Amino acid sequence: MKFNRIAIIAILAILTVVLAGSASAFDLGFLGGGDSEAQQITVGGIDFNIPAGFTENEDYKMDNEKSNSTTGVDYTMSAAGYEDDSKQNAIYVLVGDYGDYNVTNEIVEYVLDDMDYEKKTINGHDGYLVQQNTTDSSALMETEQPVYMFVYEENGDLVFIGATDESYFGDVIIE
Repeated sequence: MKFNRIAIIAILAILTVVLAGSASAFDLGFLGGGDSEAQQITVGGIDFNIPAGFTENEDYKMDNEKSNSTTGVDYTMSAAGYEDDSKQNAIYVLVGDYGDYNVTNEIVEYVLDDMDYEKKTINGHDGYLVQQNTTDSSALMETEQPVYMFVYEENGDLVFIGATDESYFGDVIIE
């Protein structure tokens, strides 16, 4: 399958930024005082649910931040990070918009080719589930506990959800 090499590089760049950012969010124990009720949020024009007991960390918020791309494919990133009171559970949502270039699940699969992933459908969204551990030699981030990532495309955008527990994806992703 032939893909636009520049677009693949841009998608790899955003995934690398996301994975590195997620490691920081999950490792640092960035906040406390979770919300007592579930909340619906919009990131990059896509709606998500955040379970009760999680509070947003403004340090991990991005709203249509432009890339400094040297690949020729410009993109914007929007993101939000949440953690529970125990500082042991976190959820990170990122949407990458590549403008006129539409991301497809085939491209996401191609980009994730070197990682151990499982094709999965969550609430009607076909995507790729990745688990990263500190003991994985291919891990892109250092964590004290496994971090789960679900990556998929929606409306031509790259959607990345990272969480400390795989079960959160069913709550976060809206059908």
